[in-house]
Amino acid sequence: MSGALEGIYDPGIVDPSVPVSNPTIPFWHSSPHKFANHQSHWPTDYADVVIIGSGVSGMTLVRTLLSLNPTIKIVLVEARSLCSGATGRNGGHIKTMTFAMWEERKRSFGIEEAARISEFEHSHLQAMAEAIHEDGLASHCDLQLTEGVEAYYDAKSFDEAVQALGDMRVHVPHLAAKHRVYTGDDMDRLQKTLKLSLRCIGAIGVPAASLWPYKWVTGVLGQFIESGKLNVQTHTTVQQVLEQGQDFATVRTTRGDIKAKNVVHATNAWLGHLLPELQPYISPVRGNVVRYKALPQITQSTDGSSSNASALGLNGQFSYWLRYGEKDYDYLIQRKDGDIVVGRANTGRKATADDSATDLTPMAHLRGLGDEVVASPVQGSSAYITHAWSGILAFSQDGMPFAGRLPGRKHQWVCGGYHATGMIKAFRTSQFVANLIVGKAEDTIGDYPLSILVTENRIKALRRSLDLGQAAVVTFKL
Repeated sequence: MSGALEGIYDPGIVDPSVPVSNPTIPFWHSSPHKFANHQSHWPTDYADVVIIGSGVSGMTLVRTLLSLNPTIKIVLVEARSLCSGATGRNGGHIKTMTFAMWEERKRSFGIEEAARISEFEHSHLQAMAEAIHEDGLASHCDLQLTEGVEAYYDAKSFDEAVQALGDMRVHVPHLAAKHRVYTGDDMDRLQKTLKLSLRCIGAIGVPAASLWPYKWVTGVLGQFIESGKLNVQTHTTVQQVLEQGQDFATVRTTRGDIKAKNVVHATNAWLGHLLPELQPYISPVRGNVVRYKALPQITQSTDGSSSNASALGLNGQFSYWLRYGEKDYDYLIQRKDGDIVVGRANTGRKATADDSATDLTPMAHLRGLGDEVVASPVQGSSAYITHAWSGILAFSQDGMPFAGRLPGRKHQWVCGGYHATGMIKAFRTSQFVANLIVGKAEDTIGDYPLSILVTENRIKALRRSLDLGQAAVVTFKL
């Protein structure tokens, strides 16, 4: 893993190994897809593309490749069941935090690239919502547009965020205009409308969305499996990818070999296992998440049917990031029925790819946060927690994903390393890689930050940054 410039986990290089066979069970898996454990006929011919990993990256690669070439032969390989990695374990929240990263990105990449990165992240909400509606899955995956509220409980962090947003107004005014700042003058709204406690000293709102990520990914993949356009091999662990001359690569798995013209590593936090050259720059870090079930309201609606309410007493129109200090926050979505899914992000997290356990301190916090951060939680709200699980995040050394053909590898591509915010990076990164594979780079590169490309130049800069203990500085070029 990386040199921990983020300061949230101990530095050191760790091999993430392969996904464990006994992971914690997330709420999102409470309705397993009928193809969750599907195994198509074993591929005996060459595949055009083998994709390793079946989260949002794997799904988007499949979706985009088939849209570009309906006859392309794709094999999707997954070590466990479909969407059993980070996508099936996250908080279900599509929300940017570009203002929180703005100053850091300006220092690392310069204003022009920082603006491109911000534009790229903001574009995900519309791009993903359009794709979900296009596939007819909006109701199926509970897509809900919200105002995403970044609520601050620390004056220093809030002041820095407001200042960064002010600087964005100078350089990217169209993005800054999407934000709404709630200051001390809005305390009545913070408490009565947003339902936050007196400890909240301000907030910043931005368009956001929530969804059931597992149902989205499996819904798309299920359609392709059913139509016969996609070969899927679940419970199949990739052991090695071997380059075989100029014609193909061999994907060696626990169930046999698959020959492919292109192999895409879309395993995010597990990238470093099959690609040890990336281990120093991608860190697997365990996150913790819980689900609070809804509770029946005492009052009934006009038609006599009962409705549901949040155990934390929050306004269901909003989703939240609750910021307590630098690199210390929770992310929270509310589902239409009153359910809440909330995850913990904090310093001191464990650098591991083991999602078979949760961590004591974050879980204790998640069970008690209501009494401090919201205005009117239900007494004993932790009793409404039905699911507690972990998921493995990928932190990259320079905060950017890795996308493109691997240097020195003719047949292998990488698509992952989303720096713990895959819901605002993975979808369009995967579209980009799919276009590269079919040779349409020139049609798409202008819409992307060049800092996502995995190049020899970038790897050298990352190596220097580890040696010097400072942020990487990269000169961007194709």
